[in-house]
Amino acid sequence: MKIKTFFIAGLLLMSLASIAQNNTTKVLVYDFHMTNRCQTCTKIEQTTIEALDTFYRAQLDSGIVVFKSFDCEIDANADLVKKYSAYGSTLVLTAILADGKEVIVDITDMAFSKIGKKELFIEKLREKIDELLSLQ
Repeated sequence: MKIKTFFIAGLLLMSLASIAQNNTTKVLVYDFHMTNRCQTCTKIEQTTIEALDTFYRAQLDSGIVVFKSFDCEIDANADLVKKYSAYGSTLVLTAILADGKEVIVDITDMAFSKIGKKELFIEKLREKIDELLSLQ
């Protein structure tokens, strides 16, 4: 009887965890680049990864925040390039809300204007990610 109770309790907890996770806004951090990258483009990607690893490790591990880098010149990435109009170096955030709606924010201009001041770049990146994570 105890085993059956624990089994049912375990299933219930797994279901609740799944429901809670499905009601959580997720943020995709996509870095698009050309095959041959300039030093600034590489620095934007490296600093973005560093910021995510430092401030969003738990969210990365749980899949609430996802980072991916895409080469715009590879045919396999053509649909994403088109969706995000990322025909060159582009840093874009996408919030995926619980209802499936997407909120897309292109932060490329911010990235290029702030990357020379690493702390300011990270601060602005965090502000945008936190803003998107707070959406319902």
